[in-house]
Amino acid sequence: MKIAIVQPARDRFDKAKNLQTVTRLLEQIHDVEIVCLPENWAGVIILSEAELAEVLALLGRYAQKGRYTLLTGSLIVEGKDFKIARGHVIGPDGVVLGYTDKIFPSNAVGERAFLRFGERLPVFSSEKARFGVAICVDLFYPELVRALAQRDIQILFNPSNIPENRIALWRSLLCARAAENTIFVAFANNTKSLYPDDRRVSGHSMVISPRGDVLFEADDAEGVYTVEINLAHIAEIRKRWPYLADSLTVEKVEGDRVVRKTL
Repeated sequence: MKIAIVQPARDRFDKAKNLQTVTRLLEQIHDVEIVCLPENWAGVIILSEAELAEVLALLGRYAQKGRYTLLTGSLIVEGKDFKIARGHVIGPDGVVLGYTDKIFPSNAVGERAFLRFGERLPVFSSEKARFGVAICVDLFYPELVRALAQRDIQILFNPSNIPENRIALWRSLLCARAAENTIFVAFANNTKSLYPDDRRVSGHSMVISPRGDVLFEADDAEGVYTVEINLAHIAEIRKRWPYLADSLTVEKVEGDRVVRKTL
């Protein structure tokens, strides 16, 4: 199956310009199963419920036209008494299937001063694959990804906004999460933009195999990057690396002792 990573050149504060950029890129996509946008591709803005509905309706039209499942990455949205980072999943019929929250807002860039901790970490299905979404720094929490893997996801999508000087670290995390759970991991990043502290954000979106190998890594160019993956490789690799199955046999750790479940 084919997945597509959208890597847009993002203006930090111009939502209208960013919408034009993303829709122009989505217009180019066809013959893929799943498309993923990065985190905060619309800019560092807060969307009202009405504005969010407009954006989702617009993106839904492109998903329907291209007949793909579209991950909206993550947007900062405002509820009645809270603000939260949230990524929606839109089916190929243009209908919203659900959403994933950013479970742990980034303390490093001050998100916890205004964003609520997330609660929803669901599993989704496209025609050919089961997948989950871990938004940006949620990748740092292996228990979140393991919880998704134990619910039989085959692909983890990581929509993010990562500065250039942290790409090497991010590559290591992506490879570790892929190998320890024997799943594909796809990272979508913005490019030609700036981080909250003015560090450069320069793309390098990538896709990792269940062996922890980098199948594809973009440069800093804006674009749509299509990668073909073979889900059958997961079962092959798990015959040699039963890490996920082994994890299910551990009930708890009491002091120095590992207590195993009776299977």
